Amino acid sequence: MEKNRIVSLILVLCLGLTLLAGCGSKKTSTLILIDQDEKEYTYTMEITDGATLREALFEAGLITEEEFGAFFVQNIDGHIADVENDGCTWLPMDADKNSLSGKSFDDITLKNGDTLYLQYYVVPDFD
Repeated sequence: MEKNRIVSLILVLCLGLTLLAGCGSKKTSTLILIDQDEKEYTYTMEITDGATLREALFEAGLITEEEFGAFFVQNIDGHIADVENDGCTWLPMDADKNSLSGKSFDDITLKNGDTLYLQYYVVPDFD
């Protein structure tokens, strides 16, 4: 009887540790923000593996809930690229600084160890 209780206790402890390990699924990713003056700001973000860029920015506290729900992300940690008034936006680039211009903040997913750049970008006027 005592042996069964010990085995049961060990199984419960193992199950609990397994669940705790799964709950700690936060990973790190690096964001390098390049403002209009070419100054770089580096952020190490704890993210949920596979989070979109928009979700990762929100999880890291770099955008507000209002920005999270907006069509364009304009204000990142106080750095503003205002597409409507100034014709500027944030251009996402991969770790090699290759443009990801065809992807929105909701199309880009991050995983552990990723580095992503966001460059202040003046949208060309085609008029």
